Amino acid sequence: GELLSYIADKLGIPLAKAYSVATFYENFSFDPKGKYVIKVCDGTACHVRKSVPVREALQKHLGLGNGKNTTDDMLFTIEIVSCLGACGLAPVMTVNDKVHPKMTPDKAIEIIEELKKGECE
Repeated sequence: GELLSYIADKLGIPLAKAYSVATFYENFSFDPKGKYVIKVCDGTACHVRKSVPVREALQKHLGLGNGKNTTDDMLFTIEIVSCLGACGLAPVMTVNDKVHPKMTPDKAIEIIEELKKGECE
């Protein structure tokens, strides 16, 4: 609204341009994300098939939870999503959009450790 037309006017740019910049930033997450974004599905199928212990194991292993989603070394971010569209493979976890089906807490931690190893080599 008014604020945008004021800004556009002050910057001497068309309102449409100011608007497109503003909406671009709205879609932008201001929480910095880690190099590996891990999404744990908590949709119905995954939930029933025990996605919560997977999430909890990951959070505990990485020292996350209570509103903290990214590790201090900026390597890992955990996001809880309501559906990854792979219910037949539940519980599902993705790492940067690579799908890891039928997760268990142990498997999830193995994947984290593999990624960490890859970082060190």
